[in-house]
Amino acid sequence: MEVVIDFNQISSSPVAFAIWFIKTIGWIYPVFLFVYGLILVWLNFVRNKYRADRRYILLAIDIPKENLQTPKAVENFFSHLAGAHQDIKPLQKWWDGEIPDSFSLEIISMGGYIQFLIQLVDRYRDLIEAIIYAQYPDAEITEVEDYAQDWKLKFPNEKYQLWGTEIKLTNKEVFPIRTYKEFEHGTSEEYKDTMASMLEGLTRIGPGEQAWVQFVVTPADNDWGKGGKAVVDKIIGRRGSNGPKSAVGKFSAGFGEFVSAGLNPAPTTSTGPKEPPTQMLHLTPGEKADVEAIQIKTSKIGFHVRIRMVYFAEKKKFKKNYGLNVFYGSLKQFNSTSNGFKPDKKIYTGGLRFFKNRRTNWRRARILGRYRHRAHHLEPGQYGFVLNTEELAGVWHFPSSEAVHAPLVRKTEAKRAEPPISLPVDQPRIVRPVAQKTGANLSANPSSHSTVSTPAPAPQSATITGEPPSNLPVI
Repeated sequence: MEVVIDFNQISSSPVAFAIWFIKTIGWIYPVFLFVYGLILVWLNFVRNKYRADRRYILLAIDIPKENLQTPKAVENFFSHLAGAHQDIKPLQKWWDGEIPDSFSLEIISMGGYIQFLIQLVDRYRDLIEAIIYAQYPDAEITEVEDYAQDWKLKFPNEKYQLWGTEIKLTNKEVFPIRTYKEFEHGTSEEYKDTMASMLEGLTRIGPGEQAWVQFVVTPADNDWGKGGKAVVDKIIGRRGSNGPKSAVGKFSAGFGEFVSAGLNPAPTTSTGPKEPPTQMLHLTPGEKADVEAIQIKTSKIGFHVRIRMVYFAEKKKFKKNYGLNVFYGSLKQFNSTSNGFKPDKKIYTGGLRFFKNRRTNWRRARILGRYRHRAHHLEPGQYGFVLNTEELAGVWHFPSSEAVHAPLVRKTEAKRAEPPISLPVDQPRIVRPVAQKTGANLSANPSSHSTVSTPAPAPQSATITGEPPSNLPVI
């Protein structure tokens, strides 16, 4: 097939030139857009079908009342959670619609009652429970109803007002934020819990108010930190890191080096490969610190993160600056000279000038919808910036009882223990099964929140027949 373009038909008239362009090669662009649109429609169809086959559950996590664990335990939690990473093949992506599975780590306050929650695909429940019990043996995990699905608010709303935003980084994701280790006192080794300010603020709301914080995390690829090498090379001025990228530029640079070497030959003392020269000796202390911090961050496991914050209340109880003061204020403590957090202006429900009311109401509905769906409607590649396990453990972890004294954080009241295996049995006993309670209501009343306990297994020698003795405790 031959494509012949007759340039003799080009006229000096702009209208005639436009007609000629459309007839000859201008049709390629709309055809490309049409094909690209078909691809997006197909991907959306197969991904929705893939999501429909998955069941999501919500687990409420009650930590021990006397929790002495530091965020290091949660850092270990995230390191184990990285085992859920999926290596999706092209066929699975384009034909099956498979997408990486995410986990939504949430902290909610309903009228001042605080609860830690994790939303996940049900097939990961055993993994989550095993990881949490490994770090917190006395924790209690309960499946509860999804509280967010009951709030399908539309704006403008006659009764409720809402504030919300998503958070993004102030710099490239390879630059680190402050971690929990920087909040440890050097001499006394006393840890100042970074969750204290947020949890204390979440207890300051009353009936008719709700505050939700969400961290949607997705395990990143193992090579997520490759971009850090290019940034380091640029900082230290390594030769070749900022060289020409095009073929013509590379040829010109290579030819120039060849001519220069021919005119000014330099004696060589060794035949081995040479390291490209850098400017490390001439870097400022801040630049040296950035280089070291980038290399440390990218050496650890990473997670894609999307942070969402929603606060809504009855209009007469709505606190205008509550979200910025409590939510965003608690995250600013992680800001460093190299990186930090800031609200996403494209989603933030404020700061608008033109068509202010209409655009603000549209943003309120959008942030609430994204929170309710946990961003699982987003396609791969839109799962947010990357934080490593150490950074993520600082911004989300279970509070230490020594550092945080928020009274309404849901905690276990007693330690879990199993009966001894050598417990004597006078007569054959009956083990009465306890039906697992799922779908428990998560309300603002702490007394209405119940947990599920699994009965201890019967000894192998016992026969499950007959009547139990009168003095045998009922499980």
